[in-house]
Amino acid sequence: MLMNARNSLPHPLARAVHALQRAHSPTDQYQALLETAEILAITLSATAAAPLQRQCLGKIQNSGVELPEALELRALSALRNTLLSNTGATFGTWTNWLTAHIQPLATAQPELVPGLSDAFQSQADNNGILQDLKVLRDERNRASHGDKPRSMEEARLRVTEYSPHLERALQKAQFLSDFPWLLIDFCAYRPRTETFDVVAQRVMGDHPDSEYQNFTWEDPVANDTFYALSPEGPCALSPFVASRLCPQCLRMELCYACRTDKESDSVILKSFDRGHEISAPELGEDIRALPDCRRNGGTR
Repeated sequence: MLMNARNSLPHPLARAVHALQRAHSPTDQYQALLETAEILAITLSATAAAPLQRQCLGKIQNSGVELPEALELRALSALRNTLLSNTGATFGTWTNWLTAHIQPLATAQPELVPGLSDAFQSQADNNGILQDLKVLRDERNRASHGDKPRSMEEARLRVTEYSPHLERALQKAQFLSDFPWLLIDFCAYRPRTETFDVVAQRVMGDHPDSEYQNFTWEDPVANDTFYALSPEGPCALSPFVASRLCPQCLRMELCYACRTDKESDSVILKSFDRGHEISAPELGEDIRALPDCRRNGGTR
């Protein structure tokens, strides 16, 4: 199961699974297990937000929206407001957002992210992905509030207890392999066919060297920007996912939007790998441009 996840899931998640497999001591395994669970929640959220953002683009209405569209607007608005706060997004934030907004949206529009609705469903002998993520989130909160394993033996017991929850969640997340992440390297217009030739890196699996792929699309895409490739075409993962030079590592890091610095209004990115924070002033405007639902149900 873990090997399959390493080979097929978006790179941040696949890399976290690889780190979990490489962890030797029970204490390291416990920490890696919880980190992998949080990255799974973030990866699910970012992948769901990408087609959500595309579907809402140009369709924001002040009144009279139908239920599916109203759900979309409320979902993006909730994520926008979280990322614009100085407290930012946590493991709990991502799982709560998935539960409150994406689960009902996936039920109303299962075609938005194919496979997501099935992942949410619980069966008699099998939890839905959210149930397992919530168990892992609660354990992460328990550890964060000082109740970490006090011995190798206790760490081993907790790993044994919580590993099945992570493995089930990863199994439920296998649909992400059909929704690959891409980093656009080159996009050029072809006048004769009125299409765009695109070269992109396939950012999937734990291997650091991405595979390059060629595409021909009807619409342009931005260079050096991450996209999720849906059955309907590419959906921008920006401003939720970005790659930036980390001033601590002095190398490019794959990051997710975490919060906003109130003093500078810059978006603070956090690297998936090391958790380092990187300021990204240019993404603040993109996040502020997301739908902002008012109390009466409208948007601006």
